[in-house]
Amino acid sequence: MSRVLTVVMMIVVLSFGIFLGTRLNTGHEQAPGSLKKMYEAYGLIRELYVDEVQGDSLVNSSIKGMVDYLDPHSVYLEPEKVVYSQAELEGNFDGIGIEFDIISDTLLVVSPLSGGPSAAVGVAAGDRILAIDSVSAIGITHQDVLRKLRGTRGSLVYLRVFRPFNGKYLDFKITRGRITTSSVDAAFVLPNGTGYIRLSRFAETTADEFRAALARLKKQGMKKLLVDLRGNPGGILDQAVSVADEFLPKGKMIVYTKSVKNSIEDAQYLATSNGGYETGEVILLVDRGSASASEILAGALQDNRRALVLGELTFGKGLVQRQYPFKDGSALRLTVSRYYTPSGRQIQRHYKKGVDGRESYYNEAATSLTPQKLFADNDSLLYLKNGDISVYRTGGFSAILSVPAQKSGDSRSVAALRNAGGVVPDYWVTGKPYSDFYQELYRTGSFDDLAQRVLDNPASSVQQYRKSMERFLSEYSQDSRLESLVRKTCEAKKIRFDQSGFLFDRSNIALAIKARIAHQLFGAEAQIRVYVVQSDPLVKFSSQVPVTLVR
Repeated sequence: MSRVLTVVMMIVVLSFGIFLGTRLNTGHEQAPGSLKKMYEAYGLIRELYVDEVQGDSLVNSSIKGMVDYLDPHSVYLEPEKVVYSQAELEGNFDGIGIEFDIISDTLLVVSPLSGGPSAAVGVAAGDRILAIDSVSAIGITHQDVLRKLRGTRGSLVYLRVFRPFNGKYLDFKITRGRITTSSVDAAFVLPNGTGYIRLSRFAETTADEFRAALARLKKQGMKKLLVDLRGNPGGILDQAVSVADEFLPKGKMIVYTKSVKNSIEDAQYLATSNGGYETGEVILLVDRGSASASEILAGALQDNRRALVLGELTFGKGLVQRQYPFKDGSALRLTVSRYYTPSGRQIQRHYKKGVDGRESYYNEAATSLTPQKLFADNDSLLYLKNGDISVYRTGGFSAILSVPAQKSGDSRSVAALRNAGGVVPDYWVTGKPYSDFYQELYRTGSFDDLAQRVLDNPASSVQQYRKSMERFLSEYSQDSRLESLVRKTCEAKKIRFDQSGFLFDRSNIALAIKARIAHQLFGAEAQIRVYVVQSDPLVKFSSQVPVTLVR
């Protein structure tokens, strides 16, 4: 190579280096060291990466990476997810009805919406969606999830799911439906005079809906009130505060929030005057799916000794998020404070930061603690045990958890409950599991098919109840051809008919079919009434437990 050519090449390389250095340093010379490093990495990737990379994609990925390092509830929302989230609160979209997240390239079901198409076929919180309509969902983006799962009402979507807590791969066929955010799924008076209100979420209209339902039940002469929060994933904090306000006298603490860094986020929420049900017995029903705003309501009424809480340990979400929009329509939903019950309990359960911590956080949610595993001496807490349920009296733990851990250390059970977070019920109730056969019928949507078979049969006794919900609920019993119908449905769906499972759960199968018939004839509330009135062991127990024990 000639000396002249060598000099020319050196000048070219030096010029490129100067050009590149200028491009990389433009606009961030004054940035702090750590931020300058990010600018430099961005510039290097834009200028030198082997393939073309969009700047917006790099920025979005950077934000998501930062957020993934934080707690499990802080999240970056791309524009379509922002629109979708708002629609969930306003109730104006068609889809399959799930709250989801993407963790380590895996599509995770955070919660199926109560009463939605996914919940109807048995999709569960913690399920991993592996494929949508036979196309892999591994590595899917939020935008693609919305495009694939939302669609025309009545159209079908097929999901391949992995359920980690039992290691099973499951296939679901889901019919898209209208996803409404009506918060009160049902409100009626039970035969024993107890009012029953089921709240499925806390959306923009929840408090108004609740007040209206409460007024109706009071006019019907209810003697006490059951508020069912099972499966309620939460929602808007202010709405939970407004509902709690209906039960508490003026000045009582409902919830308070605290931030380590930003005192503007510190707030106290106190009850006002003229609540709709400040006297009278109240029982709340909760389970592991009761989260966030549900836990605010449960914690407020429990700490103020205004209600008895029955069911399972709740989810344990005690972080408050604010949503900060960007000009492109995306948003950062960022945790800004923690909330505490009136006695000072922090509801948020333990979590580890980072992607791995986020994934284990949701895994643990699917496998909740049980009193049988948690307490070394079960008999000391055992209140009731029969063929349907086991009940442990655990109300004393709420007071223990309200004070900081002692220097000497907590007992094993108390330490486990601190890590688990959530609201510990006054009575922890566990029921017997369904057979695998029943669960398979549930998962495959077979109960809806069976209900349709019964309704389509002109000779079925159900035909005489089509015009009267009350007669149907009180008089209709299982179809005389139940086993034959189940066998035919199993054959059509290629499900192995399990005789022992059928006999074990025969009454539950018949009841599930009746509930689906009620839904098709009279609507969602009728379906809920079938279960609540005829088979719900927690509702049955609520009529036996003395509420005055915690007054």
